[in-house]
Amino acid sequence: MSGIPKKFVVDIWSDYVCPWCWVAKRRFEKALESFPHKDSVQVNVKAYRLAPNHVAEPMVGALKRKLGSPAAAVTMMNTVKQYGQSTGLDYHFETMMFGDTADAHVLVKAVEDEVVKKNLVEALYEQSTTQGKSLFDRTSLEAIAKSVGVSDESIRLAWSTPDLRLQMQSDERAAAQFGSGVPFFVFNNSFSVSGAQSQEAFLQALNQMYLESKGEDESFNGQVCGLDGCN
Repeated sequence: MSGIPKKFVVDIWSDYVCPWCWVAKRRFEKALESFPHKDSVQVNVKAYRLAPNHVAEPMVGALKRKLGSPAAAVTMMNTVKQYGQSTGLDYHFETMMFGDTADAHVLVKAVEDEVVKKNLVEALYEQSTTQGKSLFDRTSLEAIAKSVGVSDESIRLAWSTPDLRLQMQSDERAAAQFGSGVPFFVFNNSFSVSGAQSQEAFLQALNQMYLESKGEDESFNGQVCGLDGCN
């Protein structure tokens, strides 16, 4: 064990209005829970906006426009719902909204406590995807944040600290170096996995990260997913 780093790092780029990102997050978390070295893994939440400067609109309309037809949008939404249900997630596309999530990302960056940050990230997905809450109104975001214990000081910093927005933009520039689209996972700054992978695939990636730290290697090809599905 002496040659193995005490900390492994997984950087995750995602957006709270990305239909596949919540599924990917839950599958990764389940894989991490079964990873023997989970206590040595540091997970970093990175910001990525699918719709910068885009005025908020209903998700159903955004998907119909992107996919080119109502039928394609229905197929995509049914697929995501099915995958979501299999991992315990409840998708209500009829109340979901799509748009620029800058304030949500900045709010997450304002939280220093890792447990509170993790709870906030989950709440942003659950409240917007299942409950139909807005991520584009600061009053709504503050209510979501306070429900999971985010302090008033962190909320104040989110709205008043320009550096947090610069950090968000830095995350997006870093993501552009790897490609485009979310969810996107980088393991120990060594290799990446894209899309809503299976729990088994994420566990394979975690094991590859561990093996590479020992000077071993295993090939791994990730499935790429986006708003319109997986390739």
